[in-house]
Amino acid sequence: MELKLQLNELKNKNLKCLSNKDLDLLLGKMVDNIGSVDPELSDELIYSTFIRVINEEILTVNQFQYLLKICLDENHLFYKIGEKNTDSVFTRSFSSLVIAGLLSKDRQLGLLSDKDYKKLFDRSVKYLENEQDTRGYVEEKGWAHSVAHGADLLVSLVRHPKFTDENCMDVLKTLHNCLYKDATYIDDEEERLIFVIEALMEKKLDDKEMEQWILQILHHLELTFDNEAFSRNYFRTKFNIANFLKTLYFRIGFINEKSSLRDLINDSLKELHQKIYSS
Repeated sequence: MELKLQLNELKNKNLKCLSNKDLDLLLGKMVDNIGSVDPELSDELIYSTFIRVINEEILTVNQFQYLLKICLDENHLFYKIGEKNTDSVFTRSFSSLVIAGLLSKDRQLGLLSDKDYKKLFDRSVKYLENEQDTRGYVEEKGWAHSVAHGADLLVSLVRHPKFTDENCMDVLKTLHNCLYKDATYIDDEEERLIFVIEALMEKKLDDKEMEQWILQILHHLELTFDNEAFSRNYFRTKFNIANFLKTLYFRIGFINEKSSLRDLINDSLKELHQKIYSS
């Protein structure tokens, strides 16, 4: 494939050698193939080249804005949203990663207006709420990983200077939603979701708000048990939440061993275990 060959040739070259016209053409080709099911092309070549042109500040302001606009549109971040077990997830998932990269760079560049950021935030949250394809690694096609990549996008939003306290609840609600999707997370998704919590903590998220959020998650799980008892859905959801909370317990401990959040998680997991497995 011409694009694959071109990107392989650019691997060891200085991208600043590209003219604006050549870079425009290259960006267009990469965007058109962003959801390729050839894992070498999508992940190792297209995505890595996107990150290079973003981080090495190769993009003009117009190119930066073009990438952001097109990755957010209905043919990329929202391409066939709602489908499950189809190849459309690769387009959505890798679009979210490029947006995350652009957001991270904008922390230095400051190109986004308040209106731009709000649109980005709203679209990103809407995307994660509506994503139904939760597969991690897909044999022969590579990483779909929509929830993990979506978590990376949330981290970039939280760490952006235009993030406000008012956005915190929307982020926590989105994480809650991710934990209750029809999924069994086995490809490190919970680790990536924890990065969002850590980013919120860097913003000095109040421990009381976090405690209330954890209690809401557990209350939702209790309601699921009340309605479904020992259903497959219940056990898969419990698996996701227990793994998430265990990971959160240790990650908080790296920062503060005596955190009240750790006490809450410890007591909650013990109670959950006793409820299900005590004779």
